[in-house]
Amino acid sequence: MNFTDFIGAISPRPTVCVSTLSPEGNSNLGPYSFVSPLSFDPPLVGIGVGKGKDTLLNAREIGDFVVTPLTEGWKEKGVKSEIELERDKSEFEEVGLSEEESKKVRSPSVKEAPLNLECEYWDDFEVGDHHLLIGKVVHVSEEKGAVKNGRLNIEKIGSVCHVRGEEFAIPRDVKIIERE
Repeated sequence: MNFTDFIGAISPRPTVCVSTLSPEGNSNLGPYSFVSPLSFDPPLVGIGVGKGKDTLLNAREIGDFVVTPLTEGWKEKGVKSEIELERDKSEFEEVGLSEEESKKVRSPSVKEAPLNLECEYWDDFEVGDHHLLIGKVVHVSEEKGAVKNGRLNIEKIGSVCHVRGEEFAIPRDVKIIERE
């Protein structure tokens, strides 16, 4: 394995779409697989975002964003939202996804998604060629059956995970492994 290919060794990684709103009111959506919960209290989530991306700029300027786990039912459209558009154009419209008004933040949620995590902007830090965007989860909207045992119901709705490049995995098999 080539040293620069190390990221393929850390896979599959959960994939989410992050939606934001520009100060002018234009929606933005993009997929990310550098994502992780960071803290229980407060409930923080972190996303590795490339420098200069609209996601980062909008989150800073508006003060919020929505993290939406990518699931099987809308996987193609979610992945295809990784397109370069002018800041006044919406990836939602371009790929055929619907915006839904969020409950606690200004940024839109993804209507087709069974689960949306509404976040207030917490901070961001430069980490190599990315920024670690951190948000405090302030509201979780979920469809019935989207959550099982306090987690995404991957057996029912599938969780899209990024392997590398154009490769994705949809795990459905959950096993119990005892940790003493």
